[in-house]
Amino acid sequence: MSLENPSPLAIALTLWNIGLVSEQNLIAWADAQILAIEKPADDLLEIATKGAKVCLKKGLIETLPIALGYSEEFFIRAYLLDIECDGGSHSFQEYRATKSFIAWVAHNCCGSTETPEALLGYHLEHLYCDCEDVDAAIAMLRVELPKIMPRCESFATMFLEQVSGLELCI
Repeated sequence: MSLENPSPLAIALTLWNIGLVSEQNLIAWADAQILAIEKPADDLLEIATKGAKVCLKKGLIETLPIALGYSEEFFIRAYLLDIECDGGSHSFQEYRATKSFIAWVAHNCCGSTETPEALLGYHLEHLYCDCEDVDAAIAMLRVELPKIMPRCESFATMFLEQVSGLELCI
């Protein structure tokens, strides 16, 4: 599946596949799409009636989740992350979301250190995995993420705007 012109359903399935959308929210979104379209695609009907897990496992649909690379998934996850980058206090929920993001980055980072998101990933991996210093990783993220947020926002908004109304689990 190409990132050039992905269908809204492919994007929705991708977000479900990477854990940012629940099965229930995906089905609710598919239901809304069906009601808004005069002749909905068969894949949309299948998702609405059987859910993504069953449809993909049994090969009932042609539309598949997009295979995102590390950078693309990083951009989406970073864009959705609600982190106080000014060093202010943060709630337990924000702390948990930030720690979860850092854990995802640490376990998935790959690519050339020429890309800022990969370089940040390797630094976070070192702090989080090797040093077991979550606070230092969060501090680094708060300093470095704003520098690459324009790249994250550019990709994520282009991707997410095609699935408006899809409730994310963030």
